Amino acid sequence: MSVSTIDNLIYMANQIAREFHNQRASEASRATCDHIWHFWDPRMRSMILDHLAKGGSGLDPVVVAALDQLARTAGQPRSMTKATEFNQAIDPAADRDLMSDAG
Repeated sequence: MSVSTIDNLIYMANQIAREFHNQRASEASRATCDHIWHFWDPRMRSMILDHLAKGGSGLDPVVVAALDQLARTAGQPRSMTKATEFNQAIDPAADRDLMSDAG
C-alpha cells in the first residue's frame, strides 16, 4: 500500500501541531503556521492549502487554524517563535528563504 504525498503532508502537519498542543490553541496554531511557513517548501505549502480548500480531511484543528492563518498572510510573515527566528537561513542577495523540510 502506497501513501500519497498529501497523506504525508497531513501526517507531517499534524505531527508539528502535536508538538505545540501543550500551548493555548491560538499559540499552538501560530507556532504551527510559523513552522510550516519557514520550513516547508512552497510547493508543500501550496499542496496542503489546496487540501484545506477541498475540506481538509484528516487535519488536526490546530493545523486547520494554522493553515487559515497562513492563507491570509501576504508575503513573508515575521517570525513568531524564537526557534524560527534563530534558525532562519536567508540568502539576502537572492531575497529568498533557504529553509525547508523537503530535505
